[in-house]
Amino acid sequence: MEATYIIPSAPIGVNLITLADAKKQLRIEHDHEDTEIQGFIDAAIAEAESYLGTVILKRNIIFGLETWPDRFDFPLGPIDQIVNLKYLKASETNYITATSDLYNLYNFGSTRSQIVILESLRTQNLKANTLDAIKIEAHVGYDLADVPNNIIQAIKLILTDFYEFRGDKDIKLNRSSRNLLRNNKF
Repeated sequence: MEATYIIPSAPIGVNLITLADAKKQLRIEHDHEDTEIQGFIDAAIAEAESYLGTVILKRNIIFGLETWPDRFDFPLGPIDQIVNLKYLKASETNYITATSDLYNLYNFGSTRSQIVILESLRTQNLKANTLDAIKIEAHVGYDLADVPNNIIQAIKLILTDFYEFRGDKDIKLNRSSRNLLRNNKF
């Protein structure tokens, strides 16, 4: 089942890799490239998230569904909490919030999360032709302190490649960064 969702920006003020960490990784002691290095940090994190198929730092994401599924595999993760599940009944104009006892969240390691919706909730008729007749808001990603070390190390390797090969049109990332990320791929 397909879901609609928009990935919000990373939390402001939360740095997965600080400028000081990046400069230490790159063995840089001067300040005149700080803006460029910050851009490389952001690009390295985006590259890692693209490869992983998920966000790294925790964000609230709302997933929209058109029909009731028995179970739904989230396309992003890991998910540690369902904030709420709302649905739009056929005869209503406002969303109704379902109680948490009508669905269950299951996590299978850090690479798969699934919600199972009980039949008593699935019997509700939904508004037709509405891509987000069901809205599931969830916490997706890791808290800063819980980001696995292998992900941070991979981002630093990607950052190094971006810096070392800046100006090259085609940057081929080293396999080590992908190998470090592979176990967390969603």
